[in-house]
Amino acid sequence: MVAFLSALPKAFRCPRLAGPAHVRSDDPAQHLSRQNRRPEGAWGSPRTSAATALMRSGLGFSALLLLSTTARASHERPWLADTHPARIAQVTALPGKANWRQALPFTDGSVIVLREPDPAESGSFLARLSPGAAAAAAFIPDWGTAPSGSRGADRFAPSALAHDEKGGLWLIDGSGTGAPPRLMRLDPVRGTILAEFPLPPEGVTPASRFTALAVHGEMAYLADEGGACLTVIDMHGRQATRFFSGYPTSRGHRPLVVNRQTVKGADGLPLTRDLSWLALENNGLWLYEQAPTGPIYRLSTSLLTDPSTTPSELMEGVTEWRGTPTISGMTIDDKSTLYLTDISEGRLLSFDTGRHPHVLLVAPQLVHAGTPGWVGDGPSGSSSDKITHAGLIYVPAGHVLLRIALP
Repeated sequence: MVAFLSALPKAFRCPRLAGPAHVRSDDPAQHLSRQNRRPEGAWGSPRTSAATALMRSGLGFSALLLLSTTARASHERPWLADTHPARIAQVTALPGKANWRQALPFTDGSVIVLREPDPAESGSFLARLSPGAAAAAAFIPDWGTAPSGSRGADRFAPSALAHDEKGGLWLIDGSGTGAPPRLMRLDPVRGTILAEFPLPPEGVTPASRFTALAVHGEMAYLADEGGACLTVIDMHGRQATRFFSGYPTSRGHRPLVVNRQTVKGADGLPLTRDLSWLALENNGLWLYEQAPTGPIYRLSTSLLTDPSTTPSELMEGVTEWRGTPTISGMTIDDKSTLYLTDISEGRLLSFDTGRHPHVLLVAPQLVHAGTPGWVGDGPSGSSSDKITHAGLIYVPAGHVLLRIALP
């Protein structure tokens, strides 16, 4: 089984669907499995107190759905093969026994790669492929530069990587390890710890497991799959707000499909996963979020950062952007085109601002793909493989790193 599923501890496996049939999207109560139902008022933040009051009124999710039906695309075009396909330009072996989860490329030609947690693997969670190098080397934070009071290397287990708008390296650490989760900013070459922000307690629940991260300025956006919500961190004010906790936009509605096979649990019922992936436009104004089985939702970040936003404004501002197959992650380029790794059929997909769906590449390695990363103009590391105007995609696939040249 691909790293997307097999490396998840049993306690973090996706909740079961109500039965073999798909969950009905018009019945919000069915989006909550028994083990993941939220208590009344579980929206739980000062910014959403009106929504909490509505939940406690006894009207619950039905009232919220009537209040906040998301805008939907009028129709969806099929995914079509691009006339100029992408191609795999290089395959690089990655170290260790564990599968690799995410690739984050930089404009200097280097790539930071994050592996899955694996009890059989004692090596570094991070590796760095230097510009022009044939192999990746362990990338270990310089704990001697950690700020006073830091827990340092204790239970260091990052679960997601991200760039900020200046190209800096960020990660979320401590998710699901029992250690207090923290955001860290590192020098992507030397590993120097440039900043560390413990997550405020109001942004974390006992079930929290953070699977994606996006950063812009003083704001960080985290996909909390365990808590089925979007968590927003104000690093300047050191405050956290949890949005859409248990709401249908945070839930998986369809079974996971990997290599054209429905993923089932030990009881034979299909499995799904909740909100897992994020992508943020370079200007920080629009955020995309989705569960692995889709759809993609799009919303303005101003709705998440303005304390005066009402619950109805928040819900009405969420647009259903595009349905997807089962994907293992997404990334975004400087033109706000989304790139998705489709592990149901082994494809690289794109969806641009004109809402044109493309199949850029079909390759068997992509059924094992992790989360991709995009990079634009910069050194390519090979004079025979210059970066095209559309850039490059790097994506881990099991124990190798794929470099994909976009058309």
